[in-house]
Formats: sequence, C-alpha cells, structure tokens
Amino acid sequence: MMKNLTIGGLKVSVGHAKELAGEYMNQPGRWSYPAYDSYPGNGDPDTIGPQDVLAAGLLNAGQNPLTTQYTFESLSHEINTRLGNVPRSTLDMADDPTLEVIAHLFGVLDRKERPLSVRLTKLSKVLHLKRPGLLPLYDDHVWRAYSKLGNVRVQPKLGRGWKDFALAWLPEIRKDLRDGLEHWTEIAGLAPVDGPTVTPLRALDMVVWRLVEEVAPRPRKPRRSNQVPA
Repeated sequence: MMKNLTIGGLKVSVGHAKELAGEYMNQPGRWSYPAYDSYPGNGDPDTIGPQDVLAAGLLNAGQNPLTTQYTFESLSHEINTRLGNVPRSTLDMADDPTLEVIAHLFGVLDRKERPLSVRLTKLSKVLHLKRPGLLPLYDDHVWRAYSKLGNVRVQPKLGRGWKDFALAWLPEIRKDLRDGLEHWTEIAGLAPVDGPTVTPLRALDMVVWRLVEEVAPRPRKPRRSNQVPA
C-alpha cells in the first residue's frame, strides 16, 4: 500500500495529508472551505459571468478587484467559447487531447497586451468551480511544488506562455492524481457530510498548499503598528 503521496517535487505521508486536508475542511472560518467550494457563481457550468469573479477572492486572490472584474468581463466571451469545449470529466480520466483543450482554455491569457490583474492564479480559481474534478487550481504554492522545490518536475522557462506552461504542467499533476487516486478519494471524503462535496483534485490542492507552507513558508510582512488585528 502506498505510504507517501507525491505532489510535484514533494512527498507527504498519507496520514499527514489527511491531517492537512482534514483540518482545512473542518475548521470553518479559518480556511477557504466551505466558502469557496459552495460558491454558486452564475449557476452555469459552461459559462462564467460577472458574479463568478468573486470566487478568486474566496481563495485569497482578490487583489485589485475592480480591474479584475473588468478584465474578466473583457475576456468572458473568449473564455466561454473555450470553456464550452472542455468535457465534464475528471483529470485522472483525461487523455492528452483533453489536456490540450484545457491548455487552450488557460491560454486565453496569452495576449500581446497582458490582461490587467489577471493571470493563471485568478483564472484557475474562477474556472475550477465549473469543472472541479478536471480543472486544477494554480497559484504560487503549486508553482513552487512543481517548479522549485525538491525534484523539479516542470522546468521554469523564461518567456513561456500560459498555454505552453499548462502543456508541461498538466501531465505532471494528472500523474500525481492518478498515482494516489485511492488516497486522494479518501481524503476528499473527509469533507463534512453537510458541507459541499470535495473532489480528489481539490483535495490534492488543499494538501499541496498547506504542505508548501510547511516546507518553505513565505516570510510574513510585519503588521503595521497602527493596524488593528483582524
């Protein structure tokens, strides 16, 4: 039986992965579950609308909210056209052509003029809720897990667009999900029975985020003396 799960260049015991995700899903008010995972958006799995943009903020990616909102509105037609071609499936079952479709969706950000305040972190957090078993979340923690820490699996490449990055990254996260699917499914099942359902892919994201925080925490900015603790 597998004793360790692999996420990018990191390994974590199954037991500790359960601890990390279990805490994430069972400490309301501290983490983004259940607020993010229960967010209804526009209610349509095949389109994004103005109300979907808030999802990014529920996963702590809400900087410059006004600019972000307008940027998503400007991209929404092209995003929805590409999202409509993404099957309702799971990443562990996805074949290579499906990964290419996902990469094409993420590649909506590859423009001569870079979209203001929107990169793959925000885009993935909006889109994940449309296909929570298929479209992976992405942020700096995920990047460090696959491109910086331990056995680097996705080599950084200067000037690479988001589509090309996704083509390199998606097969690696698919492998990690497939190889530990039995355990990722068990971990997803730790969600409260009265809470929103968690997919194995979302469970993997919970673990990688907290694991990177343990292994290589970012320095915290000191709180200003005139700030009141939140």
